[in-house]
Amino acid sequence: MKKITLGIILLIVVSFGAYMVLCSKNEVESIKIGALFPLTGGLATYGEPAQKAVQLAVNEINAQGGIDGKKIEVDFQDHKCDSKIAISSFQQLNSVKDIKLYMGVGCSGTVLALAPQIKDSILLVSAVTSPKVTGSSPLIFRNYASDADESRLFGEYVKNSSYKTLGSIYEETDYAKGLFLNLENNLNGSGVQISKESFVSGSTDVKTQVTKIKSSNPDVVFVSVQTVSSGDIVLGEMIKQNFKPKHIIVNENILKSTELVKKYSVLLEGAISADYVTENNEKLDNLLKKYKETYGEDCPQKNICSTMYDNVYLLVDAVKSSDYDVKKIKTYLEQVSFEGTSGTIGFDKNNDRKNAGYTLFKIKNGNIEKIK
Repeated sequence: MKKITLGIILLIVVSFGAYMVLCSKNEVESIKIGALFPLTGGLATYGEPAQKAVQLAVNEINAQGGIDGKKIEVDFQDHKCDSKIAISSFQQLNSVKDIKLYMGVGCSGTVLALAPQIKDSILLVSAVTSPKVTGSSPLIFRNYASDADESRLFGEYVKNSSYKTLGSIYEETDYAKGLFLNLENNLNGSGVQISKESFVSGSTDVKTQVTKIKSSNPDVVFVSVQTVSSGDIVLGEMIKQNFKPKHIIVNENILKSTELVKKYSVLLEGAISADYVTENNEKLDNLLKKYKETYGEDCPQKNICSTMYDNVYLLVDAVKSSDYDVKKIKTYLEQVSFEGTSGTIGFDKNNDRKNAGYTLFKIKNGNIEKIK
């Protein structure tokens, strides 16, 4: 009898212990999202505000109880805009932490490098611009505008300005080179003669490239760089060679760098560029107000902050309606019409955001002015 009683007591203790462990696990269980961002390096100007906006959304959602009591956790990984680092970080998050949902921002090359691995039970929502991202994976969604539209605007501007020659200096990356190639394609058949020079990422000397473009004496020069640091190198070399074209087009990575616009104000005076602009609305105003209250500064990239903030809510709503089933989340996103801080979000058959386009801007007196 003593043995039986002891056995019963042990069974109760073990069962109670197992119950407590299970309860403990349920208490700490969370929905994890992987964030592959450029938090340092030349595109930290996108990664840092994206991280802050994402964290604001996460804090709000968790304060409201998360998803059925489960907290949202975002595991931020700094890929430095390096595809190899991005792949390594992704593999760790996927294999070690079993994370199925991801967000990416700022570096098209990292998303394209990850595309072959974004399949089956894995899904990524990005805010990158390369046209190559379109159709790269059925489980990659782009909540941002494509450079295909930016290139179209630049092409129309060149043709409408009756320029006969164009010189371009671009960085050998999916984004920067892709933007030039699309512009080149838009100018096919226009009669505009193009001279081009490129440089690899990490280059610190572009003297030869600038010299060649300067010697071609083009009507307009197009500078397309991947990072702020690359833009500094190219624009700095143009100043050294006293190469100040009457007409210049720069990509958005230069336009959105207050550092470069200020440092090279004389060279960039009158320069044309483009950016993805979302309409102002009350939700966006509230986000920007909360951002400043929380971090003590304005969001430097409004379109990045709003789309990445919205991405968190998109994924959370998708998880709520799908019980964390990636196939169902994919179906949800394919059919969604979501009113976010960046406007109405929906995706086309290629998983690109619907009705997302670029707007032309001009740099004037150190300020950015929208071209009507």
